[in-house]
Formats: sequence, C-alpha cells, structure tokens
Amino acid sequence: MRTIRRQLTWKLLLAFALPLVFGGIAVFLSTRAALLEEFDTTLRTRALAIMTVTRQKGGQVDAEVTDSFMRESDEEDTPGFFSMWRTDGTTLKHSASAPASGLPSRFGTLDRPKFWNLTLPSGSAGRAIGLKFTPQTSKEEQTPSAPNEVILVVASDRGELNEALTALAFALLGCGAGLLVITFVIVPRLLRRELAPLDALAERATRINADSLATRFPTNSLPGELSPISSRLNDLLARLEQSFERERRFSADLAHELRTPIAELRALAEVALKWPETREAATDREALAIAMQMEGVVTRLLALLRNEHAQLPVLTERIQLAPLIESVWRPFAERAAAKQLNVTRAVPDGAEVETDPVLLRSILTNLVDNAMEYTPHGGSVRVETEVRTTQFTLQVTNTCDDLTVNDLSHFSERFWRKDSARSDPNHSGLGLSLVKAFSERLGLQLEARLVDPSTLSITVTGPILSGVPKTN
Repeated sequence: MRTIRRQLTWKLLLAFALPLVFGGIAVFLSTRAALLEEFDTTLRTRALAIMTVTRQKGGQVDAEVTDSFMRESDEEDTPGFFSMWRTDGTTLKHSASAPASGLPSRFGTLDRPKFWNLTLPSGSAGRAIGLKFTPQTSKEEQTPSAPNEVILVVASDRGELNEALTALAFALLGCGAGLLVITFVIVPRLLRRELAPLDALAERATRINADSLATRFPTNSLPGELSPISSRLNDLLARLEQSFERERRFSADLAHELRTPIAELRALAEVALKWPETREAATDREALAIAMQMEGVVTRLLALLRNEHAQLPVLTERIQLAPLIESVWRPFAERAAAKQLNVTRAVPDGAEVETDPVLLRSILTNLVDNAMEYTPHGGSVRVETEVRTTQFTLQVTNTCDDLTVNDLSHFSERFWRKDSARSDPNHSGLGLSLVKAFSERLGLQLEARLVDPSTLSITVTGPILSGVPKTN
C-alpha cells in the first residue's frame, strides 16, 4: 500500500543520494583535472629545460641532457624519459632508459604542445608532452647555418598520479557509501518521529463511531500543517453529531407520534374481538380516523425524504393566485366559522406566477392549516399576496397565544409543537417542515416573525419566472 511515509522516505533518500553521487563525481573529476594540470606543468617545465640546453652548430644539434637531469630530486627512483629527432625522422638524442627508436608519439603538426597518455618502455603507465621547436644557435658559430626544427617528446611515469586518483576514488566511494548508509538509517526514523502526530490523528479517528461523535481532535498540540485538518475534522464531527442528534430526536418523535394511534387501534381491535356483539359503527369510524392520521404522518415523511434526496419533481406552469387561494381556503371555511375567526383574503385580480402548482398548493395549505389550528377562538387570520415586477410575496398572518421569539427557530423542526398542543391528534408537527422543504425546492424564501406578541406572520417570497401584470 502506498503511504506518505514510504514515498517521502524514498524521495528524500533519492534527493540526498543524487547530489551526493554527482557531487562525488564532480569532486573526483575536478581533482583529477587539477592533478593532471600539475603533472602536465611539470612535463612542460622539463621540456622547456631541455629546450634551453639544446644548441645547434654547423647544422648539428646537441643537447647536454643526462638521465639525472630528468629527475625532479635525488630521491626519485625512476628518471624521466625523453627523445629528440629531426622533422625528417632522424633521431638526435634520447634518454638512456628510452629505446633507441625513441618514445612512441602521436602528434600532427605540433603547432602547440600536446599531451597524451602512453605506455612507457618499462611497461608502466606514463604521460607525455610533444612539441616542436628551433634550437638556439651556438655562440661559437661565426656564420649561422640554416635553422633546424626539432621534435621533442618528454614523458614521465604517472604511477603516483594514478595511485593518488585511485585513493581519492576509493575515499569518495567510502565516504559516499557511509553517508548513504547513515541516511538510510536516519531518514526513516526522523520521518517516523515527525509523522507521529499524523499517526496519532489517524489512530484517534479509527476509534470514532456513531456513539462517540462528541470526540474532538486536538489542535493546539499539532504541527501547523495538521492543525487546519484537525479543525476541519472537528467541524465535520460537530455537523455529524448534530445530524445524528437530529435523527435520534426524529426517531423518538416518530415513535411518540405513532405510539398513541397504534395503541388506540389495538384497543379498538381487542374490544371488537372480545365483545363483537356490542360493536358500533362509531368504532369503525374511529379506526378509520386513526388510520388516516397515521397515513398523513407517513405521507408527509415520505415527501420530506424525497425532497432531501432531490427526487421531488418540479413542473412549472402559470398559476392564477386568486383561484388557487380560494380553492385552498374552501375546506377550512367550516372550521373558521366554528371558531368564529375573522378571516380576510387580499389577492389582486389577475395576479399570476409561474411555478409548480402542486408544491405551491401544499405550501399554502399547510400555512392556512397551521393558522386555523393555532389561532385562538375569536381571533383573526389574514391571507394576502403581492405581485411585483420581479417577485411575489405570499403572507399568512394570524393571532396567537403563548408564542415567543425563541419558538420561531423551532418552526421548521419535524414534530415540534408547543407543549400545550403536544397531545393534539390532528397535527403531527410536520406542516411547517413541509413548507420549508417545498419552499427551498422552489427557490423561495421562508420567514416567520412576530409582528407583536400576539400576532404571527409567515411570509414566502420568491422570483417571478415569467412576466406578470404589475398590481397596485
């Protein structure tokens, strides 16, 4: 499995090894070049010394050079080699240790001194310089003769140079290998120690489950690179904890909502089975009402679930607001009369919007139903709409009792109701949740506010998708 530690280890080792290798090669080559330059300087000095003692007289060339002249010091065991001949190939002089035929040479025109490696007559490795010069005329010669060009080759054993280069190469290889071994040992340990906070973070994450979402990752004790990650994880855990808590409350509320009707259905069934002869038609009607209540809860929950998964279809069309509000209000008229409510509807004639009629009807129905249910006896309900050039507003206002500003934040929560209405079997506490979900689905804004301590106003605002006559 690919891990950050493994990748960092190999990349760091490679990043350290490559400069080390190339640096060692560069040191070796530069040192070799310096030593060769020093060796060549010595050869050039010897050649210049031979050129200095070489004279020509009467067409003859003579060089006062001995084998001891070629030594750099008296302690040197192996003398240098030299050979001198005319340009026509006639040998003029050579060292005693050089063959009679002269030193092997490789040169062309010798316009300038040339250096090369060769095998000396003794069989050892050597290096030579070759050059062409014109000897000085002897002072004793009265009439200078035609100058003679002479080719001189001077060679020297490079055994010590090779040994020094070999020792340098082994020293560089040894130091490089040692450094690489040390690096291979130290880098993984350093990475293991420096990445320990990341391992601790991962270990802590593995212990988190649905029952320990309250766990939080440390932020102050982590390195700067991990602190933002830890903060984001803490934010994620906080959101997950809220979601799980919401789901737990939802499950508890759902169980509470269904427990009572299920118990009632069971009681009705047991009574009907135990005393079938006393069964009345009201029993069946009561069972049907309970079943319809349970069906309403399940239907609303399914609608919310479909909306959360973006499976709720939206089909837009032009809608006349006045007929829509009238048709929505009609089923509530009897309830309003029974509670002696003062109901007003203010809808401009000809007002139109373009949206999904089913979802808009559901929004309006739930808002009116909520107002009918919680408006006190003799209170007032007002439904009004306002359509402008770019947006429309739908507002339902009703008088209320025992509502505070803090209650407004709970309106869209599933199954939330004031405690005094908790046992009401006609409402499941899902109406405003549906209003919020459907409003978001249609791109509408939902706002609930207390106009005064006894008046609640719920407003839905949204854009008009097609041209609508402007109303006064």
